Amino acid sequence: MLDVTLQYLDTNRMDLTNLFHSVGYCNDRISKTPMQCEFVIVNDGSTDDTENIIRRYAKNVTNGDIVKLISMHKNCGKGGAVKSGMLHSSGQLCLMVDADGATDISDGLPKVLHEMKRLVDEVRHRRDNSTSTTKTTTATTTGIPSHHLPPTAVFGSRAHLEEESTATRSKIRTLLMHSFHFFVKILCSPRIKDTQCGFKLFTRSAAVVLFTNLHLRRWAFDTEIVVIGEKLGVEISEVGVVWHEVDGSKLAIGKLSLLIASLGMLRDMVCVRACYLLGIWRLQRYSTEEVDQYKVAK
Repeated sequence: MLDVTLQYLDTNRMDLTNLFHSVGYCNDRISKTPMQCEFVIVNDGSTDDTENIIRRYAKNVTNGDIVKLISMHKNCGKGGAVKSGMLHSSGQLCLMVDADGATDISDGLPKVLHEMKRLVDEVRHRRDNSTSTTKTTTATTTGIPSHHLPPTAVFGSRAHLEEESTATRSKIRTLLMHSFHFFVKILCSPRIKDTQCGFKLFTRSAAVVLFTNLHLRRWAFDTEIVVIGEKLGVEISEVGVVWHEVDGSKLAIGKLSLLIASLGMLRDMVCVRACYLLGIWRLQRYSTEEVDQYKVAK
C-alpha cells in the first residue's frame, strides 16, 4: 500500500499546481499569487519503515512544494488520522484524499474545485443580499468576512456508480450498502448521498470548524462531519467523481466481520445523534480571528 501511495504522489503531485491554476482558486486575490502545494501525509501509528520512507521521499521534492509528515504515536483510526492531517494543514483549500488513489484526481480535482467556486459564490451572494438587514448577525454567526473563503465543503460522490456496484457486489454487501444509506438519511442528513467517499474539499474555515469539533475516530467519522456542518451552517455540496476499487486498499473481511463492522458504524451514527441531541457533545463556534490564528496544539 505504501508503494501505491508513493506512486500516486509521483503521478499526480507535479500536475496539481497546473490543475489548481487551470480551474482557478475561489478567491481572486489568492489566484494572482504564486501557489505552493502542501502535501500532508498522516502515518497512523504504523510500526514499519513508513516514516523513514516518506522522509526520504520528501527530500527529493525540489519544486517548492511542501511534503509534511504527521506521525501518530498510536493508531487513532481513519477519523483521527484525517482530523490530525486537516488541522496540521495551512492552505486556504484543504483536500482530503485516500492514500490508495481510488479517486481519479485528474477528474475529481477540477470537479470539486468548480463546484467549490460555485458554492462559495452562492454563499457570498446570499450573505451580501442579507447584509443590510442582518449585518451584525451574519458577522457573528459565520465569522467570515468577505475577503475570506466562507466555511464550505464539497464531497466527491460515488452515488452515480451505485447501480453498477450493485450488479457486481454480493447480496449481503448490497443489503448492507442500502441499509447504511438508509440510516445516514435518518440519523445524519438526507441531503448527502455518499458520505464515505475519500475525496473531499474544504475551505480553511470549514476545516477548522468541522475537525476541531469532530469526536468519532473510526470509519463513520464522515457522517459526524455532515452533522456538524448542518448544525454550524457549513454549506456542503456533492459532485460525482470517477472512482475505482483498488486491490489491497480495504480490509479483507468475511461476511460476519463485515456485518460486525457495519453494526459498529451504525452504533457510531446513533451515538452522534444521541450525544448532540442530549447536549453531551457541545459544538465550538469560531470568530474570524480564531479561524485565522488557529494552530493545532503541539
